[in-house]
Amino acid sequence: MAGVTGATQRVQLVLVAGLMALGLGGCSTLGLSRSPEGTGEMSNQYVDRGFRGDMLVSSIKPVQVRLQPGWTAAPSGTLHNNADLEAYNLDDRMFLVVLGENREAVAPGNLEEQANVYLQILKGGFSQVIANQARTDVERISGFPAVQYEVRGDLSRSQVAYLHTTVEMGEEYYQVVVWTPDDLRMANADAMQAIVEEFRDTQL
Repeated sequence: MAGVTGATQRVQLVLVAGLMALGLGGCSTLGLSRSPEGTGEMSNQYVDRGFRGDMLVSSIKPVQVRLQPGWTAAPSGTLHNNADLEAYNLDDRMFLVVLGENREAVAPGNLEEQANVYLQILKGGFSQVIANQARTDVERISGFPAVQYEVRGDLSRSQVAYLHTTVEMGEEYYQVVVWTPDDLRMANADAMQAIVEEFRDTQL
């Protein structure tokens, strides 16, 4: 694939069997060059409980997400081997991963180009694309430039709907990926966008 670094091409990251047991596949190849961090239950993140709600904070990157009602932190590696943040809402069958990557680890280009690279890698994990990507009108997340797409695909015989957002924060690109079974995409659309909007720098 043009524009994809060798390191990104080599990384094939899949959801662990525990998520498959829930009957829902997720993001199979999101293209992250960093090696997995520790294997502890919450080695990649921790929950900071405060009067404004629970914040899920990365132990690896300077980012966090405010957990909306029904959402809880996922144990490390439950959703993605290299996630900087991972959470789920099991009652409504929604899942979130955040993956950060330094500009130096990717091919030269702007935010739009990098978002397209990530999206093509994600789609490459589908056995079939149900509906090609549709750009949303999101341009910023927590004040940072962002590009967001909706895309639907067949993965491990499950039809899945994704909201894939690439956020540019200084020298880092972040993929904020939320997914749900395709038949729940309309019911969960607002909640999926709401959790993405809660992604932010730890200084905010």
